[in-house]
This record gives sequence, structure tokens and C-alpha cells, in this order.
Amino acid sequence: MFATRFGTTEIVARAFERGLREAGLETICARTGDVTPGSLNDWDLICLGGPTEVFTATKEVREFLESMGGIGMGGKFGFAFDTKLDSRMSGSAAKYIERALDDRGLHVIAARQSAIVTSRRDSGRIVGADLRKGEEERFEELGVRVGKATEEALDRMKRDAERQR
Repeated sequence: MFATRFGTTEIVARAFERGLREAGLETICARTGDVTPGSLNDWDLICLGGPTEVFTATKEVREFLESMGGIGMGGKFGFAFDTKLDSRMSGSAAKYIERALDDRGLHVIAARQSAIVTSRRDSGRIVGADLRKGEEERFEELGVRVGKATEEALDRMKRDAERQR
């Protein structure tokens, strides 16, 4: 799932989804506004990303995470990502998202990642953003790695559950 302001986070989310599919996972990639928190019960891996604005996650992402509060997420895996400027001063939406996923009981399957963007300006106003060259490909490769790690973790959980029977 993703929120996006200028489209770059969606590009990254869809690249990540291609990698997950390549790893053999069944996926749905959707905007946070198109997903009901209750539908998350159907998935083993919940990936959430958004743009970094004012050092953290956007209001849309924060509200989506808040809406997940009453849903049991134990036994599920999570992954957080964001798009942000290449500056220590830009903050990180992914850091906020990762902490929130962990607080909701998801097992973070891989450390958060950021795709770097540059802003486009017109008369000093930000009017768009562009992904740094190579970020889309990097996120597709990352999707493959996270997908494989998720499959391995799910297999371990299944074997452990069978042993406990």
C-alpha cells in the first residue's frame, strides 16, 4: 500500500510489487485510501510506504496506521518504505511507518528503505518530484529479496506449527 503526492512513491511501490511477484508472492498494490484496514487480515505481508513530508509520514499515512489500531496483526510481516530528499535533514516517513507497524504487532521482515527523489520547482514552489536514477530497479530487486525472506519465514512458521501438533 502506498500514499503518494507526486507519483514517485507509487512508482516505487509498483516496482517493489513486481519484485514480490517475481519471488512468488500473490500481491495487491493499492493506495491507502482504497484499502479498508479489515481487508489486511487476508494478507501475510503488509508493505506500506509514503512520501516524507515535514520530517515524517504524511497525514494520510498516519491516519491509515491509526485505523489499523484495533485489528490483530500478530503473525503477519511488515515492511516500510518512503520517498525522500537526499538529506539528513529530510527525516523519514519509513521510520515512522516501521515503528507503527511494529507497535501493531507485525514482524518487520526487512529494515525500512528510502527511495531518493529530487524536487521540481516552479517559482520557488514544489510542483513535482523525480526519482533518482536506479531507484525503481533497486526497489524491484528489494521486492524479490523481501518476498523470498517472507516465503522462508512463512515456511518456518508452518513447520513450527506442525511440530507443535
